[in-house]
Amino acid sequence: MQQVTREQIQRGDLDAYEMVVRQYQGMLLGYATNRLTDIDAAQEVVQLTFIRAYEQLNEYQLERDFGVWLCVICKHFILTELERQRRESRNLGKFSHFLRLRVGEQMAGSCDDGQRELVSAMRDCVQGLRSQAALVVRLRYEERQSCQSIAESLDRTVTWVTSTLSRSRKALRACIESRLSDEATI
Repeated sequence: MQQVTREQIQRGDLDAYEMVVRQYQGMLLGYATNRLTDIDAAQEVVQLTFIRAYEQLNEYQLERDFGVWLCVICKHFILTELERQRRESRNLGKFSHFLRLRVGEQMAGSCDDGQRELVSAMRDCVQGLRSQAALVVRLRYEERQSCQSIAESLDRTVTWVTSTLSRSRKALRACIESRLSDEATI
């Protein structure tokens, strides 16, 4: 950015700033979309970047590359947006977990005794699995994650996930059948 352009913008010449925005918006949008998967969030970040740059234009040093200066500002907004997305995802995960529990409790209340025994046996048996196996079962069947997604989140292979699920299903079947037959003899 040239000294003349900077002075024009600082005097309130919005047309001069519009030319600067047009010059750098494509570059900034590319920078933001490379780091954010949501195009709307990337566009919002770019808009916030230009607003902040306008507000802090007197801090810009002419010997610095203006595009790099914009990218530094944009990076801060990107990091803020990524943190907001992580927080939202955590909150949604907590909410959906509690919602599943509540729906499960309501469904359990409307079940007959046989269904209640089955649900109870299944819960006990899942808790009896090793922690990794129980986690994989929960991610796959409660949270409906794909095997690929589970593998990525646990830093394992898809083969390990599918094998763990297969072994867990066999163990759960045997455990549930055993518990139900034990309850039937009581």
